[in-house]
Amino acid sequence: MNSPDMGRVALLAGMVLSSCSTLEFYSQAAVGQLDVMRRTHPNEQVLKATEDPDLRDRLELTARLLTFAESELKMPSGGAYERYADLERDHLVWVLHAAPELSMEPKKWWYPIVGRQAYRGYFREDLARREGAKLEAQGYEVWSGGVDAFSTLGWFRDPVLNTFADYDEVDFAETIFHELVHRKYYIAGKTDENEALAEAVAREGVRRWYRHTGRPQLVVKYEERLRKLALAREAIVSTSERLREIYASERSDEQKREAKQEALNRLHRKLRALRTRWGRGLTSWIEEPVNNARLNAFTTYEERVPHYTKWIEEAGGDFERFWERVKAAE
Repeated sequence: MNSPDMGRVALLAGMVLSSCSTLEFYSQAAVGQLDVMRRTHPNEQVLKATEDPDLRDRLELTARLLTFAESELKMPSGGAYERYADLERDHLVWVLHAAPELSMEPKKWWYPIVGRQAYRGYFREDLARREGAKLEAQGYEVWSGGVDAFSTLGWFRDPVLNTFADYDEVDFAETIFHELVHRKYYIAGKTDENEALAEAVAREGVRRWYRHTGRPQLVVKYEERLRKLALAREAIVSTSERLREIYASERSDEQKREAKQEALNRLHRKLRALRTRWGRGLTSWIEEPVNNARLNAFTTYEERVPHYTKWIEEAGGDFERFWERVKAAE
């Protein structure tokens, strides 16, 4: 690890450990970040050493994506994704979401620098599960899942990781563009806005990437993928809105629970119908439990994506104008 990154880890660890009572959480965060950084090697070095053609392809693709992001999306990398790390596990962190049984208001945690966030990230799955069990004992509904990449918001030079290096080109490009957005622009405490902005820019970035590389047929295929996502988003977001109405009503708690279950059953029917139409997809939403925490985790990323997509369109696709508008709206 280079000395500036080491210094930032030490500074961050010192800040959080001296200012927050949840020492275990911040200890694992500091240790986890140190472990990531100590495993990194320059992409050029990895390219020379690796015998894995897929990894070589991804690192070469990374260089082209970074050049494209800077020239077309006005997002310089600042040194991010110029290094590679193999974490020897499937996910970078496990993220925990929580919400009360009869409320769509997510539990939020306060963090130095980034403010309040509607999730908690752990570098070890067992710690996420243990914290989730504690919250369930307090009456919260919880949902957690593995996350393969995140941005350190410019504090460190985020590396390409084995956790997402095997993604297909669409998901890989989306990941790089999404995380670069967080490096360029981030509002402390505005989880929904930050994630929706990153998703909207990443998706426009993929569209332009395919056109830039002379593959317009893949733009058509990608638009079909986004159309399906929009249909699922409509069903999930409308269910969240319906639950907000139910929880805010004058019904008894028992009546709210019954109405909640009816709304969730309706959502499952809608999603099953979509999967039948498409022939596949939405497996986890159909086969795994859905609760307030999981709905919040989805809407955090998706609910306001159309809002920022419209801003890109209104800027005439000019990203310099778009970023000016984003900044002016703070």
